[in-house]
Amino acid sequence: MKSLYETLEVSPRASNIVIRAAYHSLAQHDHPDKNPDDEDAGQRMSNINRAYAVLSDHEKRQEYDLSQGITKDFSERRGLGSISTAQQQSSGDEPPTERPFAFRPLD
Repeated sequence: MKSLYETLEVSPRASNIVIRAAYHSLAQHDHPDKNPDDEDAGQRMSNINRAYAVLSDHEKRQEYDLSQGITKDFSERRGLGSISTAQQQSSGDEPPTERPFAFRPLD
């Protein structure tokens, strides 16, 4: 069985913005209304919705990460009080830097 991150085709380090963008992109691509001849489109969309429901909710995502053995040191999520190890070590009043992350392009 694929992990929720694999379902949305993102890294466990992905920010909420990237997860949302991946969800919207995959939903447009795999939606059953856009693929009427594909019998598996409904199941793929169901999996995408389930993955997004967990990964878009901060508490559910933390529980999922713990169940999968993904540690906080591995995570680089922004917002909701979580900061990366690099941000904890940086000093000064400089703003945090964003690391771009790209998911696979759709055909």
